[in-house]
Amino acid sequence: MKLPCIATAVLASIVSAGAALAAGSSSGVPDERGVASTVSAMGSIGEAAALQAKGRYKRQGENCVWDAGDSGPNQCAPRTAGRFKKSGDSCVWDAKDNGPDQCTPPQGRWKTSGNDCVWDAKDSGPHQCNPRQPRK
Repeated sequence: MKLPCIATAVLASIVSAGAALAAGSSSGVPDERGVASTVSAMGSIGEAAALQAKGRYKRQGENCVWDAGDSGPNQCAPRTAGRFKKSGDSCVWDAKDNGPDQCTPPQGRWKTSGNDCVWDAKDSGPHQCNPRQPRK
């Protein structure tokens, strides 16, 4: 499992605190300082998890949109995850990101491909599907 950077740093400090506990006690029983630092580091993991869990998909009318300021379970899943992002002078679809679109491409349209709704930057005409509709 790949951990986010903050969780990796916190985990490293817990391992370090555990090593200090073992090395600093002649009886093998941790002293108050060692216990306090380990408990503090474990609290940081909970805070890191809370930071990572911020945001969820919510229903808004006919759409399923990302709300970065909310938490809790997702209310829906969009038909096509992602958003348009600025990339230099271009506006590109990033399927691995979420949030509001940062731009609108000058051309292209959403097309139906089987059960999927896919972006075709080289096509024109009306959209065939809505990527923000909740999956069924």
